Amino acid sequence: MSPKILGIVVLLTVMAATAVVAMEQVNGDQTYSWRYKMTVEVETPEGIKTGSAVRQMGNELQGSPLSQAGNPADVRGEAVAVDLGKRGVLFALISHQSDLEFYNAFPVSGGYGGATPEGIHYYANLSVGTQGILNPKAPPGYPKLVTFKDLNDPKSVTLAQEWTYIRGQERGQNFELTKDHMEELFGPGVKLKSITLEITDEPVTWGIVDEYLPRNFEEVVIENWRGLSKSDRQRLVDMVTFKQGEPK
Repeated sequence: MSPKILGIVVLLTVMAATAVVAMEQVNGDQTYSWRYKMTVEVETPEGIKTGSAVRQMGNELQGSPLSQAGNPADVRGEAVAVDLGKRGVLFALISHQSDLEFYNAFPVSGGYGGATPEGIHYYANLSVGTQGILNPKAPPGYPKLVTFKDLNDPKSVTLAQEWTYIRGQERGQNFELTKDHMEELFGPGVKLKSITLEITDEPVTWGIVDEYLPRNFEEVVIENWRGLSKSDRQRLVDMVTFKQGEPK
């Protein structure tokens, strides 16, 4: 193989291994986006059960290279659903803090905030397959983990774990697990194993979560929000975000 052809092969190989990053430039602003897969692993007496969802994340470099990146970043996609069979379904929700979860799993220069020009360029050059493990004790902690006690009652959504923010703790160790309801909700021997994020070129997943949500979920919880009691609204406010953004 000639050196020229070999060089082309090497170049194509490197390009294939690099995350598919979209970049759009408007009036001097550069908007970057990339995709990542969140995978949740749960230990059960029947073995390890997993669920995953691919999300898209993006941020903007405004004007000159010295300007700050947009913050917060935009994340769209859906919750992760882990099917535990007869035991039920565990959901890892998407939220306005999902960008911070990404920064947690892929810290830049030892920090957890990546919404900077340096951070954007770092993420834009991560290779497909690069993995990061979400640290539940570091800000912002794990996503909300929930299940439904009764799939016929959308208001029965319940936290599977409760974490508390502890001030004054060593950086990266600010959250503590205060109540773990996994065995209570799913049975003895059921424990959360890990949550990992992986850079991917797979398309954003849409609709998987719909296969598991209670019937008429949006109608009961969202459209009839004002009709819910104050106590129900306070309890549900952080536990109903199963989707964010729209399919494109």
